[in-house]
Amino acid sequence: MSIHMNRLMILAGNNTNKSIHGVLKSMAEDFVVDEVPLYTPLGEGEHLYLTVQKTNCSHDELIRQIARYFGIQPRDIGCAGRKDFTAKTTQQLSLYLPGQSMSVPDSIDQINILSYSRHSNKLRLGHLKGNQFKIRLREIESQFYPCIQQRLERLAAHGLPNAFGPQRFGNRGDNADIGRLWLLCDWDSLANCLLQGGEAHNQLAMDGEYQQAMDAWPFGQPAQRNILEQFVKGKDAKQACNKIPRALLKLCVNAFQSMIFNEVLSKRITDGTWNKLLVGDLAWKHEGGGRTFEVSDEDAQSLNIKNRIDSFEISPTGPLWGEKMRLPSRDVLKIEQSELRRYNIGPEHLQRMKKKALGARRPLRVPVKQISMKKHKDFVELSFILPAGSYATVVVDYLLNGEV
Repeated sequence: MSIHMNRLMILAGNNTNKSIHGVLKSMAEDFVVDEVPLYTPLGEGEHLYLTVQKTNCSHDELIRQIARYFGIQPRDIGCAGRKDFTAKTTQQLSLYLPGQSMSVPDSIDQINILSYSRHSNKLRLGHLKGNQFKIRLREIESQFYPCIQQRLERLAAHGLPNAFGPQRFGNRGDNADIGRLWLLCDWDSLANCLLQGGEAHNQLAMDGEYQQAMDAWPFGQPAQRNILEQFVKGKDAKQACNKIPRALLKLCVNAFQSMIFNEVLSKRITDGTWNKLLVGDLAWKHEGGGRTFEVSDEDAQSLNIKNRIDSFEISPTGPLWGEKMRLPSRDVLKIEQSELRRYNIGPEHLQRMKKKALGARRPLRVPVKQISMKKHKDFVELSFILPAGSYATVVVDYLLNGEV
């Protein structure tokens, strides 16, 4: 079982309203995402910027196809964020092509290229203002339309709890477990976590029939196949786990960070402080490029600080644990450390974590802008903008499951 929390409980809270039945992503056109760029390309530079549109295409497949067509390595391609698979998405990519004049096609397989230009730097994760979403929820009974409208208005007024969505934790929901076990150097448990499951090949692995398990194991799971190959060679669990791809380990350590953040957020929601500043909090400046300041006793009593919270200029933050993360103080620090200690993670593990994640602060709430709702015969269409790194699925959970 995955250790990351039940996120629906965060958003539903103790609300007595009934949950609303609705269906999301029954087709790609039900989930449309358009990036809101942070800047416009200069028109010159070593990097070719492409605005691409994909439908039902994974991020990895997008990068593979673009790299293959332009004859470059995937590492030479930059992006501001990964987009969902079951969706119609538009985003920018940067391609490192110094001194090369390239012919840019209208499409590459199922990927449409909408525009292109040049710029001086590579796109990095987070280099965007946000994402514009257009989402269709189907099978909602019309009697619940007013309730959804009220919840939308509440989001516009008070913001969204900035939880990580379930996609952060992998298809099986166990990415955080994998990251935690890697940090603890618990090699036997890590190998078992990756190999366990309900299929015949999983059972063969659990029974120690490693060659048979490898012969039966489906392709597309290199970490598991690498572990089995090492076991067939007589290697121990540590040696086998050393063959787990670095990209997967980084993803899983990030998922562990995210799980701890979600649990801290859950505590702050329970005690009613997710949208208030406590003494010792690190306050996030929403228009300050991620800068924070520590809240003093005087700040906590300040009318100016209260007004800045109410106007959504600042918000409390939670931890993305890592060696470089700025620490809060007082009771806020105790709350965050207690969640980390629950999983036996200490300073020595943060040293190990720095190989995969340096650490940062993340606001506990974010604004939801340009909200609208259109009612159709077969669905409700929602439109809104979220900051970079926030999840539309969390908005949907809230709309269908009630108040914080």
